Amino acid sequence: MAVPQEPLVNENESLNQTRQVSTNKVSRPRQRNDPLPKLPQEEGYYLRISITSLDKNRRDPVFKFKAITNLPRFKHTSYSNLERTYNEFERLYNSLAYSNPECIVPALPFSTTSYQGTEEDERRVKSAMQKWVNRVSINPILCHDEELRSFIETDFARSGSFRFRFSLEVKDDDTDLSQAKSTSLMLEVNFIDVARNVQKLAKLRKGLAICNTEFGIKSHGLGTVEKHPPLSNGLRKLGKTLQIISELQRSQAISEAAALGDFFSYYAVNAHIVKETLANRLRIITEHENAVKETISKKRYMERLKSSTSIKSDKAENYEQNLEARVKRVTSNLHSELQNYEDNRTQDFIKALKEYAHKQIIFEKQQLKELENLRPDINAITKRNVRTYTLGEEELTPRAVAEKLNIYAK
Repeated sequence: MAVPQEPLVNENESLNQTRQVSTNKVSRPRQRNDPLPKLPQEEGYYLRISITSLDKNRRDPVFKFKAITNLPRFKHTSYSNLERTYNEFERLYNSLAYSNPECIVPALPFSTTSYQGTEEDERRVKSAMQKWVNRVSINPILCHDEELRSFIETDFARSGSFRFRFSLEVKDDDTDLSQAKSTSLMLEVNFIDVARNVQKLAKLRKGLAICNTEFGIKSHGLGTVEKHPPLSNGLRKLGKTLQIISELQRSQAISEAAALGDFFSYYAVNAHIVKETLANRLRIITEHENAVKETISKKRYMERLKSSTSIKSDKAENYEQNLEARVKRVTSNLHSELQNYEDNRTQDFIKALKEYAHKQIIFEKQQLKELENLRPDINAITKRNVRTYTLGEEELTPRAVAEKLNIYAK
């Protein structure tokens, strides 16, 4: 899995957790300058999406899924045999992020993992996408998004990406969100650095596996020409053991790259998204400040003309009030979104560490078992009455040979 410059459902995020506090019943797609909808207090609305299969045999992976819901504006309560490509999921993510500045939309999972080309790769990609749709569908704002409804009910055709523009000169009075933006930038840099180092470690472990394979082949070859039976057997067994260990090391390298490398790569992208989402809030603040200035300007203009153009003034004031309400709601919701994001990140981090530790222990135990199985064959070499002769036909024990080698080394 390349480091970015960017299946089973998780137990803690099972589909049973998708009961939500509802947002308002949206009658049309919310525009950029519309005030955020108020959230009613009644409970009971839900959207449950289940990824059923993944076809990675195409250039653009295809996800098959089903959905059940009682949300307003959906034509049906259940949908089955739905198919969407990975690119269509990317477009959905872009739309959700653009239309909902008050939400931290989690990054879309990568379309491949460090297990690329294997069944484990498909399982992990499918599981990661399931986790993503769970977190989107349980969000009380995102689950009501018009584009999400369209994504489920119709062929999803929106294309393009969105870029936010905001003023760097806007003063941010919310110290918590301002600090969170700075922290996200720092985490993005550090997560990328950690991911690179994990990938480097995995690459070095693969190199060690290659060396062990070569060593094993040569050891086995040497054993086939050795005349002393115990030594011949020991060398051949050592060669086979090293080749088995080299295969374990290859698997170990892929495992640690997937458990930690892919995790930190993904959360480096997430940290970037958090930073951009919080920065985009400044754009909304800018719009509000411009509306305030426009209202003041129109009031002064009316006073100068002493005319009754109060309608225009009312429109400006309503626009200003709507933007002010939107700023407050975006700011308020981002505080809770940040908490949810940090909770999810902590949960994912603990899971990744547990997986990494568990699999590393398994691989180390397997290698230790292979070396333990080799012990009798190595001991058999020294249990025989083997004598070594050196200069002057001097008879030496193995310990004496080792002592002489130490002297020569000095």
